[in-house]
Amino acid sequence: MTLTLEHVVAGARAKTGGLPDPDSDSWREGLEILLHDHARESRLTERGWSSVRSRYVDCLASRMVVDDWHRRHPDLAETPVERPVFILGMPRTGTTMVSYLLESDPAVRSMLRWEAYNLAPPAAPGALRSDPRCLAEVAKDEAILKAAAKVAAAHFEPGDSPTECVHLVAQDFRSLMLAVVATTPTYHDWLLFTDMQSAFAHRKRALQILQSTNPGRWVLKMPSDSLFVRQIFKTFPDARVIWTHRDPYAAAASAFGMRGASRPFSEIDAGADYMRRHFPLQFALHLSRPLEVSQERPADFYHLYYDTLLADPLAEMRRVYDWLGDPWTADSEAGMRGWLAGNPQNKHGRHVYSFEDWGLTREDMVPYFSDYLKVHPVARGTGK
Repeated sequence: MTLTLEHVVAGARAKTGGLPDPDSDSWREGLEILLHDHARESRLTERGWSSVRSRYVDCLASRMVVDDWHRRHPDLAETPVERPVFILGMPRTGTTMVSYLLESDPAVRSMLRWEAYNLAPPAAPGALRSDPRCLAEVAKDEAILKAAAKVAAAHFEPGDSPTECVHLVAQDFRSLMLAVVATTPTYHDWLLFTDMQSAFAHRKRALQILQSTNPGRWVLKMPSDSLFVRQIFKTFPDARVIWTHRDPYAAAASAFGMRGASRPFSEIDAGADYMRRHFPLQFALHLSRPLEVSQERPADFYHLYYDTLLADPLAEMRRVYDWLGDPWTADSEAGMRGWLAGNPQNKHGRHVYSFEDWGLTREDMVPYFSDYLKVHPVARGTGK
């Protein structure tokens, strides 16, 4: 089977009922690289081809919808996205827990998973979790849990919960999400060094739509923002960053396990060679780039340590609020206590992981983490 750019464009046009193509061609480069990788690697199963086609069509269709909504509401482009908070770090370092805790405060605005591909029209005021599109997404969750229990044990996002902005930058085909679900070596390496300006501009346009009916202080989670941290401040000059830290050996082993668990659904093999050759550099850049920028602008970074978070989540959140200069209210605390009570660790099963499953050892990873650990000596585990 083959998939062409024309197939994706035709699918997106059909999905949107014939909306015009996006206002710029910035999305084409990444999509073309992805399609070239798929054709060259020849690893996708029939199910895999169907999955990537659906994903790419959804991404491009969402891009068309955002651009069309802005054309019809030109005033949106002038609305500020004020003082957004970005949660980033290596994968598997607690970014999800921090995101969920903060979002449980009624004063915080996060992008919910159902919104990522239903950006326009935005939900009616106060209807973020009662919008029919949200209810339809939540209804799918039970089937997802049954079909992919192992994946859910590693990471599960309900349709009405905060999600990552990987979905927004994917609509410009510049997203790590698109590099980890299938074997795409050229795209993966290109993404580590490409200019992210157009993807972040689209991200801002999406947020402008969503906040037009349900405003609030944005708290946005995307571990791979670590790779693009300079672009955060170029697009959102008054941004603040929460950088989560965990033993990088444990985090990397867990990330390998999570990515590997999802890949057999789409590929002939699990792509262990691809992950072994390309992911260590990616993990190293997740650390080295925010390390450099945080040393240049220390006031804009909060260093949140995974072990400290788990030991006393509410105390750590109070310290975050003090750093932000935001009020810690009874509603803030009640919301977070409620989330903690309803979401114990390993709620969907225990995630088991090991470097050895991927032909690596802890010693293999030492060069990738050594500079980071000189500044943040948080590694204490075994990486298993």
